[in-house]
Amino acid sequence: MLCRSCGRMNRDEDLFCGSCGQKLMRAKMCRTCGVKNRHDSVFCGTCGAPLQEEAASCRHCGHSLGPRDHFCTHCGQQGSAGQLCDRCHEFNREEARFCGACGAALPVRVAG
Repeated sequence: MLCRSCGRMNRDEDLFCGSCGQKLMRAKMCRTCGVKNRHDSVFCGTCGAPLQEEAASCRHCGHSLGPRDHFCTHCGQQGSAGQLCDRCHEFNREEARFCGACGAALPVRVAG
């Protein structure tokens, strides 16, 4: 990762520049489509989904989830809201009516 202050190339996992100590501006990963976005983006430039500020955690056990994890690696429960497509097994947003990957109709959820 390139430091915008001094130009030094740092490791991808570094949070601060090894030369000047400036905080490195990390790209925000979209949890919906997996695309990297600018550090100051609020919505994904590819799919329009809101970008989360901090790492998400499992709503069942609290274990942290990776940027594209939809199921918790600790407890195995579905960690983020959404639904799987029966045809291609891609993860879709909870409010989606059709799969974003294959176009198949997703089950209609009845409130109640």
